[in-house]
Amino acid sequence: MRPSSILLFASALTPIASSLAIEKRHHQAWPEAIRSYYIAAADRLSSLRSTVPTTTLDSLTPSTCNIASPTMPSISGLPPVSPSLSLYHVAIGRGTQNYTCDTAIPSSAPVAVGASAILYNTTCMSSLAPAALAQLPSSALLTPTPKEGKALFPAQALMSGHHYFTGSTPTFNLHTESHNFGIQFTKVLSKVPVPDDRQQTGQDGSKAVPWLKLSSANAEGGLPEDASPVKEVFRVNTAGGSAPKTCDAMPARFEVQYAAEYWFWG
Repeated sequence: MRPSSILLFASALTPIASSLAIEKRHHQAWPEAIRSYYIAAADRLSSLRSTVPTTTLDSLTPSTCNIASPTMPSISGLPPVSPSLSLYHVAIGRGTQNYTCDTAIPSSAPVAVGASAILYNTTCMSSLAPAALAQLPSSALLTPTPKEGKALFPAQALMSGHHYFTGSTPTFNLHTESHNFGIQFTKVLSKVPVPDDRQQTGQDGSKAVPWLKLSSANAEGGLPEDASPVKEVFRVNTAGGSAPKTCDAMPARFEVQYAAEYWFWG
């Protein structure tokens, strides 16, 4: 393999292999496609480090990956990305869907009041291993969400940012200590329930939350000062997160663990 080819391969593989280098005790719980992919990735990186200077490998970032080829997952009823847009970023979101209940009426339905998630960069993986990426949301639910500030946790280095709600506005804050990809307020344009044959349930048995298409939008007070160029965001390949059908035996406020792929276009 020519030196240039080695560097290209390493630049794509380095962020992927480190993004989910979880403790060995978790490995057997992962689907075979993901487990075998990362074992091969780790082996390949080990061999590359003997031929490529460490400083060169460590300087490579996900921005060096070719993201012109990835194909975003689709589902019947969800509008496609607008033709004028290009892929900007791909991330796995791991966190909670948040709900409230009227405890005085057990038969009432829970009300969604937002979500909170940490986003992890999987942009390179969307091109190199889309089949493995599709299984990451359900795999992510097998391990606790890493606590921020744990610098030694491998996934921490791949954190893209945070997803939360500003009032009632879905917000994607792709600004961390190591990079600034901007902040975007959004609104839901389309919501499609996940069909039974594509369900990825949570460990608590919760069904997958719907797939979404969101577009950029103003929140109360206008656009964020550090607005990103993102125009559309898709939530796909969701796992868990749905509330029970009724509030029977539920507290006034509760959270349901979920994970999903987020595709950003701008």
